[in-house]
Amino acid sequence: MYRLLGFATQNTMKTLYVLEELGVDYEFQFVDLMKGENKKEAFLKLNPVGKTPVLQHNDDSLFESGAICRYLANVEESPLYPTNKLQRGKVDQWMDFFSCHLGRWLSALYFEKIIKGKVAMGSPSAEKCAEAESFIQQQLTIVNNWLKGRKYFTGDQLTIADLFAFAYVEQKEAVGLSLKECPQVQAWFNSVEKRESIQRARKRIAQ
Repeated sequence: MYRLLGFATQNTMKTLYVLEELGVDYEFQFVDLMKGENKKEAFLKLNPVGKTPVLQHNDDSLFESGAICRYLANVEESPLYPTNKLQRGKVDQWMDFFSCHLGRWLSALYFEKIIKGKVAMGSPSAEKCAEAESFIQQQLTIVNNWLKGRKYFTGDQLTIADLFAFAYVEQKEAVGLSLKECPQVQAWFNSVEKRESIQRARKRIAQ
């Protein structure tokens, strides 16, 4: 059985969405970052970086959300991570795009507007918010154009790239970001959000 250690962050949500979509048995252990549970010796033995999520499986552990998502789909031999090398490369390219570009800026904006206040780090930086919002709009336009005529990022088949991207884009609610100018992104978002796996994962993290 899989065991996932995580906190209520987009990185943990990515892995929860994949676990639920795969329909596998797993245990979830909440690691309270606010109490520093991720800095305890037992946790650092699993992830020396001291961040969530961490996946435990077969007496070993794995960290980094992208690596976890790929591993889970590989082990379960799921079409969520296609065996065709080109199709797999396309899944990877979108996961990398969100990690390095759009997802990065969405998370930066979330940090400024939400996290700073929760951990008493001061007020949001207007300059940093403006920078993030500028890049987000540019990159959302790129994604919107790409999704024209496509149900999911690599075509008609849901993959881990969609679940990975969804976890980033759902931060839009908290930061007040509208997708009004990006109807294709909104349609994709609505389609993924309706999946039972998404609702189950959200309930799991809320417990």
